[in-house]
Amino acid sequence: MRAFLGFFIIKAVLLCLPFCVQAQTPLSADQAVQDTRVLKTTLATLHPGLTKYQTSAQMDAAFARFEARGNAARSATEMYLAAAQLTAAIRCGHTWASTYNMTPALRATLMDAANKVPFWMVSVENRWLVVASADNTVQIGDEIISLNGVPAAEISAKMLPYQRADGMSSDAKRILQLHHGRNAPSMMDIMWPLLFAPQNSRYNVQLKRGGAVLDVQLAATTIAIRDAAIAAKGVKLPSAAWTFKIENNIGVLTLPTFSFWNSKFDWSKFLVDTFAELNAKNIPHLVIDIRANEGGNGAINNALLSYLLRTPYSPPAIRSVSAYERAPYQLAKHLDTWNYGFFDRTSQVEKTADNPPRFIIKSTQGNDAAIKPSASAYNGKTTVLISAENSSATFQLAEILKQTGAATLIGQATTGNKRGLNSGQIAWVTLPNSGVAVDIPLLSAEPVEAQPDAGVMPDAAVPQTFAARVAGQDLEMAAALKLIASRK
Repeated sequence: MRAFLGFFIIKAVLLCLPFCVQAQTPLSADQAVQDTRVLKTTLATLHPGLTKYQTSAQMDAAFARFEARGNAARSATEMYLAAAQLTAAIRCGHTWASTYNMTPALRATLMDAANKVPFWMVSVENRWLVVASADNTVQIGDEIISLNGVPAAEISAKMLPYQRADGMSSDAKRILQLHHGRNAPSMMDIMWPLLFAPQNSRYNVQLKRGGAVLDVQLAATTIAIRDAAIAAKGVKLPSAAWTFKIENNIGVLTLPTFSFWNSKFDWSKFLVDTFAELNAKNIPHLVIDIRANEGGNGAINNALLSYLLRTPYSPPAIRSVSAYERAPYQLAKHLDTWNYGFFDRTSQVEKTADNPPRFIIKSTQGNDAAIKPSASAYNGKTTVLISAENSSATFQLAEILKQTGAATLIGQATTGNKRGLNSGQIAWVTLPNSGVAVDIPLLSAEPVEAQPDAGVMPDAAVPQTFAARVAGQDLEMAAALKLIASRK
């Protein structure tokens, strides 16, 4: 307790100091070296899963690359790219150069600059499709052939070394982070202009429309201007709101997110009302769509599962591991989180004989409490639509549904990882000179029995195709309805 209070007091005093960290451009050599040292030391000290997917030698090489690139950085954005490359090398979906926790000055530099492409694009079968455009020169349905001289087939390859996801098997999730039209910021907007800047404030774009290939020059723009122009044409970001409807004696429950931080939405009541209506009307089939859902609150998983399970479910034994017992005080001024108790695990852990040692959390060894069916459990048949977006809580949901057979999974393999996620408790380190912030998970969930580096495979795989996306076809929902028809 004394250690915890000491950490808190140090942090509180530092927060009261009359200074404001700014994104400094340019960075001096000394500032770059300091930022590089702070990030390397913090990751090496606090991160519990540096070698979950990479060997020690591979991580040593990644740190060496970062030191060379970080020490050479002479701007906040160069340090941001160096940090993004390093965190991506860890292969952890919860470790990244966060666009949310960086200083406002750096966030404005990255998000508000007029260096963005004036359209939305998505990748399907390694081809890039325009799904909305602020510039009338480019139309919905156009295929991008090259962007500033980079062939479309190489765009993902250029960007993947900077994208986060769990394990070596999750490139599909890394590519999704490049997509426009998601509720999360597109990494194409943030990173592409830093790596392949517009030339004279313009993008050279080669595109294909029908059988014709067109070369056009487009003015770079801001996210706000572009998205406002796109919205004025009637195209909007997908809603994160939960919806439920019954059509043709089939219930369709759409859950785009499990994250309701600072939201007044009562998700528990929504589920109670939904399953009460399903049971009262004796609806025989339910489709749950979580394709856009990265995850969030694990309590939603347990509540939803209680309506779908027929028998109690006890998760396989796992151990929760930390890299430290007490976080070093010298890191305090660079760290933040929502609960400073995360930094002091005195009497909460058992030290391992590893070199360096690791610390097993005592209270979470063995099985978690069983998830029991609700008295209002659904009696019909459930189909769940999944995708590579499912990487955290929704990966875990899909995994349990697959293990129990409580639902049929349709779509593409999830990401996340069966080796266990690094998550649960998150802190972020803010580099003192550049303002770059890196989210660091403080706990690693590790199955007692060895597991493959893999996500959850669907029971019925439905690959996405470029032609279907152009035509606006929902292949996964069509497959679910076909399955339901066969059951009838």
